[in-house]
Amino acid sequence: MLYEVDFLPVGEGEKSGDSICLRYSSDGGESWVVGLIDGGTQATGEKACEHIRGVYNTGIIDFIVCTHPDQDHASGLSVVLENMTVNKILMHCPWDYVDHFYDSVSDGRVTKESLIQRLKDGHAYAYKIYELAKEKDIHIHHAFSDEGEHNIPSLHIVGPSGRFYLDQVVNFRSINEITEDADTSTGMLKGLMESAKKAVNWISESWDNEKLVDPVDDATSSENNSSVVLFFDFNGKKHLFTADAGVPALEEAANRIEELGFPLQEFSFIQTPHHGSKRNIGPTILNRLVGHPLPKGTATTFSTIISASKDGEPKHPNKRVSNAFARRGAKVIATQGSTIRHYSNGSPDRGWSKADPLPFYTEVEDD
Repeated sequence: MLYEVDFLPVGEGEKSGDSICLRYSSDGGESWVVGLIDGGTQATGEKACEHIRGVYNTGIIDFIVCTHPDQDHASGLSVVLENMTVNKILMHCPWDYVDHFYDSVSDGRVTKESLIQRLKDGHAYAYKIYELAKEKDIHIHHAFSDEGEHNIPSLHIVGPSGRFYLDQVVNFRSINEITEDADTSTGMLKGLMESAKKAVNWISESWDNEKLVDPVDDATSSENNSSVVLFFDFNGKKHLFTADAGVPALEEAANRIEELGFPLQEFSFIQTPHHGSKRNIGPTILNRLVGHPLPKGTATTFSTIISASKDGEPKHPNKRVSNAFARRGAKVIATQGSTIRHYSNGSPDRGWSKADPLPFYTEVEDD
């Protein structure tokens, strides 16, 4: 089976994002299934259109996925919908689910109608996708692991389940009267971030002395833990796309993969969650997903790509995280301003040079 996965560069300064184009074929390239996982920013959405037209030679996308409503994932998808033919959208629509969680958040002062409006306003980028889909009569599949058949070949949605999602949505910032863009960088905030970056202390780390620790239970936001987690089986080549999922979401995805009858620790590819943040991954879940650390010098057994902006370090990616993947057998690659291609043998030759993997770092952030 042929497949190509292209991580487009997303982000400016320390702000990272996701936009992943992919296509795959079960008939030797005679026909392709074309998909897009997240759209990054508005500018990235334009690049995604150019990439799919120019590299995949088509103006038709079989499916797009909005993994969660944050701007760095959802914003560019509206550009794609306005400029490409899209057959299906996989996303969450929290404004449609209010009946299922209203009693959990109601204090008698908020009506269902006002809560619905708050969700629409608080997730304006995702709601625009929803509106465009309705306008263009594009089918929306509610992207839950227990929602039913989406009819996309080779794809399994392994997270979140409907119940897990509802547990997250009641803690969304929009429901708690904090807007999605409350953390938009002002000059003062940017200055503080730069100061923090300069103030990073470094400590030594060796192959046999891992410094990454399991994140605390609430380290990941509810919005990020609501991310759609996707599992593709390309004739035994197993790929896991994690978006910004945190440990609780990854644990649920691992459970679902096993329920489907697939063993863990046999992936060909795993996306490093949330741009390589140490808040989203730890040794325990890594050991479960990909296995325990291997002896130094062991050949790599799978690949991981970190979608991180060119100037995202030390937060994106965190060196403890990239080291943790490496010692468990991963070839670790970061976008950091470049398009990164992951592909099967036999895929069309683009004449691109191979991306250099990140090194194993002997000094990591002391934080």
